[in-house]
Amino acid sequence: MVSFYTNDAYKKYLMKILNRYYKEQEPIVDQIPNGIIANEHENGYGVFNEKYKFVKSSVQNHKGRKGQFIPIFNHDDIPYVDEDAIFLCHCGKNNFGHFIVEYINRAWCLLDEKYRNMKLVIIDEIGCGKINDYVYVLLGALGVKKENIILLSKTTRFKNIYVPHTGFDITAYYTDAVKSMFDKIANNVPDTEKYEKIYLSRTAMPIDRHTYGEKTIEKIFEKNGYKIIYPETLPLVEQIGLVRNCKVLAGCAGTALHLAWFMKPGGTVIQIKRNTVFLDNADTQYLINTTKDLDSIYIWASTEIEKTDHWSITPQIIGLTQYMKQFFDDNNFVYDEKLLQDWDKEFEDYKNALANCEMPKYAKKSFKKYVIKYVSCFCIGRVRRNKFREFLKKILKYE
Repeated sequence: MVSFYTNDAYKKYLMKILNRYYKEQEPIVDQIPNGIIANEHENGYGVFNEKYKFVKSSVQNHKGRKGQFIPIFNHDDIPYVDEDAIFLCHCGKNNFGHFIVEYINRAWCLLDEKYRNMKLVIIDEIGCGKINDYVYVLLGALGVKKENIILLSKTTRFKNIYVPHTGFDITAYYTDAVKSMFDKIANNVPDTEKYEKIYLSRTAMPIDRHTYGEKTIEKIFEKNGYKIIYPETLPLVEQIGLVRNCKVLAGCAGTALHLAWFMKPGGTVIQIKRNTVFLDNADTQYLINTTKDLDSIYIWASTEIEKTDHWSITPQIIGLTQYMKQFFDDNNFVYDEKLLQDWDKEFEDYKNALANCEMPKYAKKSFKKYVIKYVSCFCIGRVRRNKFREFLKKILKYE
């Protein structure tokens, strides 16, 4: 079930997106004897069979978003590893949020003991040279030994390559396999204190990721029985353990709410909108919630002066909008009107931060944003395209 405490225009916009999602049939695993995992960095990556034909199921999102650049590589002197390997994903930008919604969506195969002791390949596409600890935590909870995880820096041939089809695509579908995968991860972390209702706060984040007004809002949630958690201050296993046992998870839109992956079915996720531009991650969060059989509640709380995107360096602020008040009233929240004085102080801080922000006005920023986005589409190769975008940002003075 999905509920809205928003304006009608945003509700209509979001429902149009949410209605496109569907439940996909359970994914399968392709076996590629004598296969090749290509890593040509800026020229692309993927799996090829022994006849050098690209394996379509190795595209990052092969049933939804298309467009991954398929590499051309030298067929001579390719290193050979005489072992079976699972093609999992690429490193991307080593971002936790992207990993749990885009890159771990093949790891459902590890529910089958047959694959658990095979080598697991992660492509080092951008040359970061390391795997973040959260990857070891999540895969370890699925039974993968650290020594079996390979960070692949160059094109390599294996005895057999197993390519699990993606079980979750943020542009299209979900499967029970991915639901079961996150259930297993949650069940394999240590127990923590149990709280029925949790609010995930952003107030411990760096100042450039700060959401003004949230201190006031979280005080109201706390007064009404919510445990305030600051995810950045806790180990991942503790974060998972906490949300595994809660029934209601609330917070501003962002990566932290994606921890809903580890909740039990029947719970509720409350997402607070912190920007006024319609584009945000509400659709991704909804798909996570739907996969895990969780109800979704969306609240429009942005009171910002300058319009911002979901991800923005420009300051953002939330407050007691008419929609937030309606949510509180409908759910019998009790709060002291004196808290509004605290919010007034935060609003002054927000205005000062906005005055000192060198970001251009949103209309100009949007124009530059779309120029950068569409011009760079003509640049072939993901890494090369990203470098070109950075070049355009400097030229257009877009930060």
